[in-house]
Amino acid sequence: MRMVLIDFRHPFFRPMSRRIIVFAVIAAWTVFEFSMGSNAWGIFFAALGAYVGWGFFLSGQPDEPETAPKEDDTPPASNAD
Repeated sequence: MRMVLIDFRHPFFRPMSRRIIVFAVIAAWTVFEFSMGSNAWGIFFAALGAYVGWGFFLSGQPDEPETAPKEDDTPPASNAD
């Protein structure tokens, strides 16, 4: 099992509007932290925003979440009795 910070294929992130809102909130929080003089937190949220922006918009992953194989795709069991 691969550990990830954010599962970009989670069904919650399927609508484009939610991805844009999450990215915008992180970007706004980055600006807020820098404006308050918290450079360390600003750098952290800037890096998080870059990671989320790449994962949502630039990674080239399909918008469809991963699906389990259907039961119809399995070959029938042979009875060699």
